[in-house]
Amino acid sequence: MILPVSETSLILQEGIMDFRDLTYILAVADNRSVTEAANKLYISQPSLSYIISKVEEELGVKLFYRKTNPITLTYAGQLYVETAREILAKMDNLKRQLTEVGVGEKGQISIGIPTERAGYMIPKFIGKFHDAFPEMELKLMETRSKEIISGIDKGRILLGILPGREEDYPANMAYELIYKEKIVMTAPEGMITPEMITGTDENGIAVVDLKKMKHLPYLIMQQGHYSRKKTDRIFKKAGFVPKNVTEVSSNMTALSLSANAGLGITIVPERAVETFADKDKLKIYRYSEQQDTWDINAVYKKDTYLGKAERALIDIIKETFN
Repeated sequence: MILPVSETSLILQEGIMDFRDLTYILAVADNRSVTEAANKLYISQPSLSYIISKVEEELGVKLFYRKTNPITLTYAGQLYVETAREILAKMDNLKRQLTEVGVGEKGQISIGIPTERAGYMIPKFIGKFHDAFPEMELKLMETRSKEIISGIDKGRILLGILPGREEDYPANMAYELIYKEKIVMTAPEGMITPEMITGTDENGIAVVDLKKMKHLPYLIMQQGHYSRKKTDRIFKKAGFVPKNVTEVSSNMTALSLSANAGLGITIVPERAVETFADKDKLKIYRYSEQQDTWDINAVYKKDTYLGKAERALIDIIKETFN
C-alpha cells in the first residue's frame, strides 16, 4: 500500500528519511522483538529502544504495541513499515543502477535457494557467471521456499530460484521459467505390489495407481517447502489424504529412510534421486499416465531493477539447465 501524498509528505518532513531509522524499525517489525532485532543489527537493545522512541516522538505516534508478546505494529506502524519498504527498495534499485553506470560490473547479487537445490544447481552455473562477471559477488541464502519468498518481498533477497507456479507466488512477484523438472516416486522393495501397477512407460518404468495405495506409509516434506504443496496436490488429485505419514525436512532424508530403512514411499524431484548416494537401492515408479513435472523459476519483485549482471545471471542459469 502507498500512503496518500499528504501522509507521505508529513512523514518525510518529520524525519523518516533517516535510512538507518527505516532499517532499524523494519528489523523490529520483521523480528517482532527489539532484542532479536538488536542482535541481528549488532547494536545494543537499549540503543535500539532509544531509536524507536526517538522516531515515535518525532512522528507523534506510536509504531508498536510494546506490551504484547511478540510486539505488534499499530496502524501507524503498519503505514510506516509499508512505506519504508518502498523507500528502501527504490534506494536499492537506484544504488544498483548508479553502480552499473558509475563503476561498471561490480557489486553483489543476493540469491535465495532451497538448501538441497543449492548443492545441485549452484556448482553448475557459478563458474560461468564468475567468468563473465569476476567482480560480482553472489550472496547465497539457503532455506525453505516460504522464507525465500518472504526475503524477496522484504528486500533481503534479490532473486529466488524456486519451484512453483503463478498461484504459489504473491501478486507482486515476477517469475521466469528456468526449466521443467521431473517428479518421480520411490518405494522400498516389495512395498508396491503387482495389483497396484497399471503398466510401464516408454522407459520401462512401472506406472502405479495411487488410489490403490492410500493405506501405505509415506515420507513427505514438512510445511513451508514447495515439495509439500506439490505432494498435497498429488494426493488431492488421487482423491485421498494419506493417514500413515512421516514428515521430514529434506528429500535426501526421505530417500534414505525409504531406501535404507524401508519406512515408506517418497515423491521427489528426479534430481534428488540422481544425487542420492544409495540410488541403486531405490525402486522408481511413475504415479501418473503423463510424466509429472514442476517448474523451476527465477523469482523477483516486479519493480526490481535487473542490471546487466542480474539479467545475465538469469540467462546463464536458463542456458545451463535447458
